[in-house]
Amino acid sequence: MLHPRAMSALSGSLSYARFFAPRSLPRGFLDKSHEKILHHAMRPLRPEEPDAERSGWCVMGDALDVDLPSERIYLDGFLNLGFRTDRWAIPGPLLKTRVREAETKYREKSGRDKLSRRERAEIKEVVTRELRKRLVPTTRVIDLTWSLEEGVVRFFSHTERNALAMLELFQKTFGIELVAESPYTLAQRLELGEDETQAWAELEMTVLAPRGR
Repeated sequence: MLHPRAMSALSGSLSYARFFAPRSLPRGFLDKSHEKILHHAMRPLRPEEPDAERSGWCVMGDALDVDLPSERIYLDGFLNLGFRTDRWAIPGPLLKTRVREAETKYREKSGRDKLSRRERAEIKEVVTRELRKRLVPTTRVIDLTWSLEEGVVRFFSHTERNALAMLELFQKTFGIELVAESPYTLAQRLELGEDETQAWAELEMTVLAPRGR
């Protein structure tokens, strides 16, 4: 049974990171984008595969829907997706114990006291695959909504690791490199005049924190 951990735009607190995309998109972008989304849809992990983690798109609010019908992605000028990541999470002590047991059996069978580094790596790989068959990958889903008219992508996580993984998949899917919101990038989008730009550049950060007693 899949029990995804979700960071959602549809429930909970509306906390998100903003990224900027071009406001002007090529002709036929929406039709082509759906094909690309399907190409990068989430492909669930399998025990026999070497990958320990994988990310891909799913339907916002439904981690199990990786068919991604267009009517569940595009709505009123928004492109909505779930950024899903599956990861094998084998407890370290369990893996270490099982590997040690397997190495002991191998040494007894081969009549040797020591194993080579390559043999130990191969044994660990076999044990890992066997343990994966008995486990279910952990699943995390983070919502993403792209206002095509504004050119603003809202990603419902502030974790740098999550953001970097999303940015990589977004670029692979749409061929667009998102720009994180910052005072500088925001000023560029506001198209400030020369005087306003100079004044903006001279602003100093103020820390709003309670005074110590």
